[in-house]
Amino acid sequence: MYKFNWQLIVVFSLLIIGTLEDVSANQLTSKSDDTSQYNDGPYLINAKNKKSPYPLIEHNIVNGAHVKHPYQGPISSNQRFVINKSDTFKSVSKIAAISDIHGQFDIFKQLLNKNGVIDDDMNWIFSNGHLVITGDIFDRGETVTQALWLVYELEQQAKSAGGKVHYLLGNHEYMVLRGDDRYIHPKYKHTLNQMNIDLTTLFDETTVLGRWLRSKSTVININKHVFLHGGVHQDFIDLKMPLEQVNHVMRTSIGTSRADLKAQTPHKTLFGRTGPIWYRGYFLDPTLTKESVVKVLNALDATRIVVGHTSMETVETRFDDRVIAIDTSIKNGEKGEVLLIDFTQSNTTFLRGDMNGKKTVLFK
Repeated sequence: MYKFNWQLIVVFSLLIIGTLEDVSANQLTSKSDDTSQYNDGPYLINAKNKKSPYPLIEHNIVNGAHVKHPYQGPISSNQRFVINKSDTFKSVSKIAAISDIHGQFDIFKQLLNKNGVIDDDMNWIFSNGHLVITGDIFDRGETVTQALWLVYELEQQAKSAGGKVHYLLGNHEYMVLRGDDRYIHPKYKHTLNQMNIDLTTLFDETTVLGRWLRSKSTVININKHVFLHGGVHQDFIDLKMPLEQVNHVMRTSIGTSRADLKAQTPHKTLFGRTGPIWYRGYFLDPTLTKESVVKVLNALDATRIVVGHTSMETVETRFDDRVIAIDTSIKNGEKGEVLLIDFTQSNTTFLRGDMNGKKTVLFK
């Protein structure tokens, strides 16, 4: 079984504080004092040469300068990632769910640590539980790369422990993967300039992160709880598509232009304003009724829907606790919460976990 080397993550941390000692002084020279603070990476990209399999080249930004060298680590140059055969999961003991990290690695890490998902060394301790991230690790903040690699590693560790990590794609994942750089932090624009590369290429299928992201789902059902980024509108139900088909269509549409998406069926619904990565109706549509929500839940064979995308101060519920909102404004860089569901009790418990690990009952 493939085993990721946690020492690689330690190297990433060293890069962030700019303490790599084995890089020559001339490599560390930055052309601009304003950008010399930037450290980013690693990005593992297959070299474009005649060797097969194409070797991986590791790219980093160290003190503002681009440094690259042949990758020497545990990830195979032709590493491929498993796509879920089924996007419905049953008999799961417990779930931790979080959303809209938006490049705030420290808050993300602290929430997972204080609420029993990872230890102080960022190792998985959630046993056979499932961690769900309902999209939007990308954009806004400056520690997106660290968050991605942490999730990458936790995915491997969870599997070994009998648990699972679900990184669901949100609207900002799809935006970045088609090259939309409007919301990326200036640090990442500097990375693109230093590497002489565009955003689409940085995460295309010649990159480890790009291949990994293309293995992810958008909508899943765990113990009759549907998780996704935006929400489920009746338009989605009317497509009469199983979750696996929805995820396949969306996954294989990565990189497609907005114009082309709007011209295709069912893409124009799936990627539209009432689609699963954009819909905000639970919070913004005053005409939406509990009966409409129940109708959607019945069609999904679900009892609740858990979503991010629409920012709250805390984990909140709507429609008699049938909709749970878990975007707790982590993007502001101040605080956040995680949703904790325990199915092992006689009555399933729903808790809000804060930055200090304090648990508050969400509803009974």
